[in-house]
Amino acid sequence: MDRRSLLAGAAAAGLAGGARSQEPAPEPTYEGMTFQSHDKAIRAIHYRPVGEGRRAAIVMMHGSGGRITNRGPWHQLAMRFAGDGYQVLTPLYTDAYPDDGIRPERMMEAWRDVGEHAIDWFIERGVDRRRTAMFGYSLGSYVAVDGALGNSRAAAATGLAGGTDVYTPRTPRRRIPVLMIRAEGDTHVLPRNTAAWVDFLREHDINVRVEVLRDSDHIFTAPKWLEIFQLSSAFYGGNIGRIDQDTA
Repeated sequence: MDRRSLLAGAAAAGLAGGARSQEPAPEPTYEGMTFQSHDKAIRAIHYRPVGEGRRAAIVMMHGSGGRITNRGPWHQLAMRFAGDGYQVLTPLYTDAYPDDGIRPERMMEAWRDVGEHAIDWFIERGVDRRRTAMFGYSLGSYVAVDGALGNSRAAAATGLAGGTDVYTPRTPRRRIPVLMIRAEGDTHVLPRNTAAWVDFLREHDINVRVEVLRDSDHIFTAPKWLEIFQLSSAFYGGNIGRIDQDTA
């Protein structure tokens, strides 16, 4: 083969390599599914990371009036967690007990049990319980954190925009790390009520970290949802998502 042919072949190979390098990276996948909680079918979306990921899982509990969908900030947050290597489940916990706005204790218990059973769903499929966590927003923050500190086997929990005015917390039965994220200008769940919940948990020897979203209220903008992800991801990365978790 002459020099001209060699150069042409090299150029063609370079172009092919360049084309391959411009292919989009694989993204997390998701699909609708159901799981059981006290013989009730709970609708959810299951998000999966690319490859093995962190071998860890997060259950996300929506706020009042929430629904499961493959669009919007809740879906985008779940996709970010999946992109960070976590399996994610976003259950519609009101399938266990429709929300009447009054919310008696039996209703709250049914909702907490959905979170507990979602964690169990992951554990039954091979996720180490030390690598499972809860996340909740507003009403869901109580369902997630109070449930995780109750009968759940979750190893960590995050409460976003929650406080004692959402519901009266129960005395914790477990000791796991908790992240509380509140908005500086929240007029729906007042900062003093978030502080009261934090104080209550600390009085019961719960390790609570508090982060404040500046220039924000109860409804978050896209940049604030990104900040929420970053704060939560750092918290989970230091707990359920640690690289050395298997040998800890």
